[in-house]
Amino acid sequence: MKKLSIELHAELEIPDDWELVEHSSGIFVLKVGERYVDFDIAPLATTSAAPDATWSDEDEQFTEEILDMVTGLDSEMEISYLQ
Repeated sequence: MKKLSIELHAELEIPDDWELVEHSSGIFVLKVGERYVDFDIAPLATTSAAPDATWSDEDEQFTEEILDMVTGLDSEMEISYLQ
């Protein structure tokens, strides 16, 4: 068995009323109105080698198979204000 490491970095420009809060589950999440938002990985797949292939996670069984291989996942969020 091999180990694959993936590092993702994303930046979003968000409205001023969105905020980071600690959810009752103990994790920090983005609060958007009445919703709590966390970010996770979602594997997308296609059977096409075409440059304009459609990628999706619609095959739930395959998606679960991939996600079952995840042995660790960390996420960190920080809000900074644009100048």
